[in-house]
Amino acid sequence: MTKLDFSAINKSSAKSFNEQKNMIKKIGKGQTVLCATCKQPLQLSVSSDSETGVSCAKGCTQVGLEVEEQK
Repeated sequence: MTKLDFSAINKSSAKSFNEQKNMIKKIGKGQTVLCATCKQPLQLSVSSDSETGVSCAKGCTQVGLEVEEQK
């Protein structure tokens, strides 16, 4: 039986996750981060009424966030 090697996929996923995490940290600190595609500023939206995440005005970049409600 052939053994599958997922190490390259795992490394790529971890790199992408860490890049997104650092981007969200920068935006949360008030720093300006530009969309890689359209060069528009990314905005952080955290609201209980609408979708939460990071996106640009044109919608080329969209990173969804899961937010836990505190009781």
